[in-house]
Amino acid sequence: MKKIQGILLPLALVFGAIAIFETGARYGATNMRALAIASELQLPLGIYFSGHTTMDDESRAQWVAVIDNGIAAGAIHRQLWYLGKESQAQLDKILRFALSMRGDGAAKRFEAIANSEPLPEGVNLVKLDEIRRAIDIAQVELIDNAPAPNEAETEQAKDAKIDS
Repeated sequence: MKKIQGILLPLALVFGAIAIFETGARYGATNMRALAIASELQLPLGIYFSGHTTMDDESRAQWVAVIDNGIAAGAIHRQLWYLGKESQAQLDKILRFALSMRGDGAAKRFEAIANSEPLPEGVNLVKLDEIRRAIDIAQVELIDNAPAPNEAETEQAKDAKIDS
């Protein structure tokens, strides 16, 4: 027991350092992923917004699918409790625009996939239900319960004064 006792403290320090590093890496990776989702969603949104009236049905459906997948990824990702404020704000800004443009279309798309007979190969109904719930929560928080423009401007002004 005396031989092992001398090793326990260094071993505990090594495992503690590994845990701290892993937590920092997870936090940083999560925030970078949120920013990546937001930036990946900007291009299809811009293309769809500027040209959806002149697109043929097939092209429009492809861009809508890309946007809906981005909305799903962002809605799932924004539920992480350790997401930083700046990353959360950027992701929420893009999701707000995407959800306002798509309306209920993204949630209905995943609901249609879940209700299709037969289910596409590799589709998990539990994951689809999680995606639909995340999109519904994002819709409520970002669109339905969003502050009025005057309140939002007041909040931004307060934040700007705090940051100064």
